[in-house]
Amino acid sequence: MNPHTSPERAVTEIEQALGPEPLNRRVVHCEADEEWYPETLRNVSAHRLNVLAPAADIVVFFDARGNEVGWRDDGRTGAPQPAWIDRNAFLQVVVSELELPRETWLGDLTPEELPPLGWTHAGVLFLKPVPGPADVLRVWVDPADLRVIQCLYGRIDAAVEQA
Repeated sequence: MNPHTSPERAVTEIEQALGPEPLNRRVVHCEADEEWYPETLRNVSAHRLNVLAPAADIVVFFDARGNEVGWRDDGRTGAPQPAWIDRNAFLQVVVSELELPRETWLGDLTPEELPPLGWTHAGVLFLKPVPGPADVLRVWVDPADLRVIQCLYGRIDAAVEQA
């Protein structure tokens, strides 16, 4: 194997580019593509690395057609037990964090367990007075600080019809 295009070399280069921190980062997969470029008269190797590091992941949800339908921040967790939260505070914090329109209206708000993240409050938000399927959000927040843990876009029945 050519030492200039090996996965070990790619790992070394990535570690030099990222610096010494965090120390417990590790490369879990390296995929290499090598291709001949006649205009430069050389092989060019591209490496894609999957790196585990001590940082939260954002999980993105897609429907069966490949459309993005929501996200979850795995760095945020819920509470160990259900708690009461103020509807107005919920609406103000979520509208501010997600930069939603001022006329956003809060429908249902209930405590809900979101495995494995714990107890949250799930709210249904309507972005317009007469919302279409794309004007509905389902949001789960941490009851302690009202930060958004998960957000799904669109009406549930519309998502089921499309799938």
